[in-house]
Amino acid sequence: MSLSELLSALEHARARTEGLLAPLADAQLTQSVSALQSPLVWDLAHIAYYEELWLLRRVGGRAAMLPELDELYDSFAHGRPQRAELPLLTPQETRAYMGEVRGSVLDLLPQLALDGDDPLLHGGFVVGLVVQHELQHAETMAQTLALAGWISPELPTVEAEGDVLVGAGPFMLGSSQAWAYDNERPAHVVELAPFRIDRALVTNAEYAAFAGDGALASAAPTQPVEHVSFHDAEAYARWAGKRLPTEAEWEKAAKTVGDELEHASGAVWQWTSTRFDGYPGFHAFPYAEYSSPFFGNGYRVLRGGSWFTDPLVARTTFRNWDLPQRRQIFSGIRCASDV
Repeated sequence: MSLSELLSALEHARARTEGLLAPLADAQLTQSVSALQSPLVWDLAHIAYYEELWLLRRVGGRAAMLPELDELYDSFAHGRPQRAELPLLTPQETRAYMGEVRGSVLDLLPQLALDGDDPLLHGGFVVGLVVQHELQHAETMAQTLALAGWISPELPTVEAEGDVLVGAGPFMLGSSQAWAYDNERPAHVVELAPFRIDRALVTNAEYAAFAGDGALASAAPTQPVEHVSFHDAEAYARWAGKRLPTEAEWEKAAKTVGDELEHASGAVWQWTSTRFDGYPGFHAFPYAEYSSPFFGNGYRVLRGGSWFTDPLVARTTFRNWDLPQRRQIFSGIRCASDV
């Protein structure tokens, strides 16, 4: 990507973050809404810390602006339930830090050799890493806002009916695109049996018929059901005489009959039956902490993208994952069945 495109991507991600949080008071930024989520001010400073770490320190070779932030904003140093008790930067300090980091990044980028052999720089990969990280944290913050009742989902109407046949045969699973994450690589051929996949997402009305849950009484009946766990989704599919698609089935359907799948992205993340793990030949890059710690620990893969997911993230090969009991994410259901 050109320098101007990279700068535009950085600006786009920051505009989404700022637009999401603009209506909030500082007290809301520091409030602990749920043990499942960080205070918003932690996420905000973490975004800037990550940008400093990768663009200014790792690539630019600069010293840390505030060395004490290495522990405060390292995702693995403190779990989400503990972050509200840390001596975090205040909202005002966080904004100043974000501005200082971004100013230095804008000065640095024109000096980088983006067409060289360094895999961090080639194709602007490290900038894409920072951009996608901010966009993903913006969605995490949107989940926090939703839990607090400070934001309402912008869900579409489900109109499609029936299912579509996906024929047997090989297809290429994964990606070799410039900004693809390590867990999307390497792209490799997978052979699948034929299967059917629903054109539509499961609606609130359909899910209520299964759950008999009065909590859905006020939900729009023709909108996709949201905030369901993997266990919920699996139980619904079984009740409906179907099953969840595997991750490979979901991606093959998206790549081959995607035009027939309503809301393949842009509504709710869709649970698959696949446990999160590396593809054959997986190689952690550029840092092992992004994917590897979650392999083999019961996490399930979600595909597609929610009503908040940015298109830069919601690509066909993007792999989201969470624990099977989690419901705070913008997750829903698309069923599949054997032929």
